[in-house]
Amino acid sequence: MKKVKIIADSGCNIDLEMAKEYGISILPFNINFKDKSYIDLYEISKSEFLEKYKASDEKVTTSIPSIGYFLKLLEEEYDRGYRDFLIFSISKKLTGMNQMMHIGKDEFLEKKSDANIEIIDTNTATIASIYPVIKAAKYAEDGESLEQIYKKSLENLKYVNVCGVVKNLDALSRGGRLPKSIAKLGNLISFSPVLCIENGEVSLIKKVTGKKKSYKELIKYVKKLCTKYDSYQLIIGGAGSDEPIEIIKEGLAEEIEKANDFKIIDVTPVIGVHLGDGVVFCSVFPY
Repeated sequence: MKKVKIIADSGCNIDLEMAKEYGISILPFNINFKDKSYIDLYEISKSEFLEKYKASDEKVTTSIPSIGYFLKLLEEEYDRGYRDFLIFSISKKLTGMNQMMHIGKDEFLEKKSDANIEIIDTNTATIASIYPVIKAAKYAEDGESLEQIYKKSLENLKYVNVCGVVKNLDALSRGGRLPKSIAKLGNLISFSPVLCIENGEVSLIKKVTGKKKSYKELIKYVKKLCTKYDSYQLIIGGAGSDEPIEIIKEGLAEEIEKANDFKIIDVTPVIGVHLGDGVVFCSVFPY
């Protein structure tokens, strides 16, 4: 029996190294600079993106791949012998990727009647998606069926969370996640909110003035999350965020020591476009 193929869009923050390790295929977003567009991760690395992003005065945008690109990916995996596919997308409230996947699914199944495809809206994005996607890949490696992995993944996604602090609010504004008037005022008064993704959308945890206070609030919030579980996994993510990551690491030293698994992850370019450089965020997942 062939194993289930796990596919995740690049907003789920599975980088190419993790994809290779766990046998996950990545469906990448497009990263659009004024002069050129790049396929996320494949044509522009995380470090290359950050360098180019910081040097750009122009608006940087993202776009979903074409249905043709998605169908080609499915076709390639089908030709390798896969018939069962489980596909993860970031929240459909943040992008049209999930909708495109469903259109592509219907078109693919019209031609490949022996294939089976399930699509999951993670209702979140970035580092919050990492553990559920990796767990699905482990289930597939163990030979579990598409139905079993699908049900388990829906259960695992009930525990996802991500919270963080952005360096400035311009990136969220440029990406359409925050009104420009609020971003401009926030930067003027050093408004530094602690944000999360809740119900598939960017939400405010707490209004704070000044980065030091916001980092303290973020640490306090993550500590509380860690107390929910007897054993847990902890991720700190960022983009050009060495200093804030060290601050968060210091504040969470005890929680990191107790964690069954701890990772520091650079965000994928598609996430970097919308959160900007200097962002730092955390995610806690039961072990």
